[in-house]
Amino acid sequence: MIKVCIASNNKNKIKQFGEILSGQDLDAHVITASDMMMKEFPPEDGITFYGNSLIKAKALYEHILKTNGKCDCYVVADDSGICVDALGGGPGVHSARFSGEHATDAENNKLLLEKLRGVENRAAHYMCVITVITPESSIMCCGGRADGEIIDDPRGTDGFGYDPYFYFARFGKTFAQLSSDERNSVSHRGQALRKAAGLIKDDIAKQKQKAL
Repeated sequence: MIKVCIASNNKNKIKQFGEILSGQDLDAHVITASDMMMKEFPPEDGITFYGNSLIKAKALYEHILKTNGKCDCYVVADDSGICVDALGGGPGVHSARFSGEHATDAENNKLLLEKLRGVENRAAHYMCVITVITPESSIMCCGGRADGEIIDDPRGTDGFGYDPYFYFARFGKTFAQLSSDERNSVSHRGQALRKAAGLIKDDIAKQKQKAL
């Protein structure tokens, strides 16, 4: 069994990571930043999703090295957000703090709808970029994207963030109306995590080959 340490203390993300990785034939034991006694991360001041995911991954990897003297797990960090065509791709990397540094989901969604009032083009997509740092310190990256549109009235109570307003035409539902299995099968984070699992499996195979 390998250890995968998630560079997040967001309970919703941790739940999704565990659900998706458990179905990837990876035999992974998922632990969190809190399990490694890391309570806070540096500011996510990157200008891209990759930049922010790299900040979190490096911070956790270096914390584990400093604490344990070595890293015996794969560190996995993601940065994700919603990109709205009519807003020039915004809020993008600022999605979680769209209406302020400690904004709630309700506050962010309220601001989004205000900015889209009277706008016909509601096309939007979720983006997720994942950075993986191996125990040997190699850095790998992958991503996922889900396309949809923003609606005015929330639907569904599952999911988080902008999910109640993100309508996914393929299922005829918002992300908040989908079951966990449905959402994980098509979401930006689900896509990216399955790719990340593949990268980890490839690296494990490479390390086994080196040991022969």
